[in-house]
Amino acid sequence: MPLSTNFLNDSNSGSSAVIGVLLCSRPLMSSIPMLIQLAVAVAVLYDHSLTFAREIDYIWRRPPSIVAALYLLDRYLGDSVVIIGVYLCLTEDASTQVRAWGTLLCIMQLRIYAMYRRTRRILMVLVFAFSSEVFAVIVIIWRTIGPASQLVVTDESPSFPGQHLCTFSGINADFTYLFIPVFCFELLLFFLAIRVSLNNMRERKATPGTSSLRVNSFMSILGARQHFIFLHVSVILFLNLAMCVIVMSLWRNAAALHANISIPFIMLVQTIIGTRMVINFKEHCSRRLNSEPVMITGSIHFAGVGEESARQVTNYDHSNEGDEEMQPVKSDEESTEVIIYEEL
Repeated sequence: MPLSTNFLNDSNSGSSAVIGVLLCSRPLMSSIPMLIQLAVAVAVLYDHSLTFAREIDYIWRRPPSIVAALYLLDRYLGDSVVIIGVYLCLTEDASTQVRAWGTLLCIMQLRIYAMYRRTRRILMVLVFAFSSEVFAVIVIIWRTIGPASQLVVTDESPSFPGQHLCTFSGINADFTYLFIPVFCFELLLFFLAIRVSLNNMRERKATPGTSSLRVNSFMSILGARQHFIFLHVSVILFLNLAMCVIVMSLWRNAAALHANISIPFIMLVQTIIGTRMVINFKEHCSRRLNSEPVMITGSIHFAGVGEESARQVTNYDHSNEGDEEMQPVKSDEESTEVIIYEEL
């Protein structure tokens, strides 16, 4: 009998402990969106501090361009949004605004356009696909959460009373279809990037080795640099596809906690990937322009060398003016490619 009494007492104490843990976990669950928003803000601002010196060199000290404008919009609007998000999470103020921008998509389209050397056909494909995506998204938003819908957005959650959590109700189940045109457009960009990357790899393998080993080494250097750009774009587009699939699966349940967790991460990925890609490409193109090689069968010379080396190269070139085999090899396509990337 005493044994059974002790057992019951232990069982009651164990149940109380479990209930206590559950009660303690509810405030923790409600604070997860705030912690995630704070972590995203720290990550975005820290990334900006790391790239600020290169931003001065490759954005502020360069002539204005479309990509530079998109970079500034993505970077500073992203910083402002995450800071405001932290403020709204730490205060009692409510916010029902919709926060989204398409700077990364515009940057990716310009990269694809440059990879295809500004051909009119690829421009028409991109414009038509992007316009179709925007039109489809507007129609779906209007039908699911437009003025005629029963959407209600509040700053209180019935699951976490007394906690500041942006919640919504009355969303049509068709709202998930919003991500289908976005996914299709991302898939198109990914296909175009992979296609030009594979063609570039085939051209590198099919390059005839009839001139010289050093000439082939030179072409390998140029091909490797070009392949780096194509591979970089392909990886970023793949990450966008993966992010789109994850967000689609989260919003399938239309849970408030899922939305408050996924939205800050989307902002983090869009801001960091978009700005990092612009900085990396501009830095890559700047290095190529500053070290543009002058190729001669038998030797390779790079711009930016000292005066003595330049004088020796000049004398060497004059001594071989009549030798057709020792003349510089033209590389107009590579120079054009660098200019395209630098202008955009």
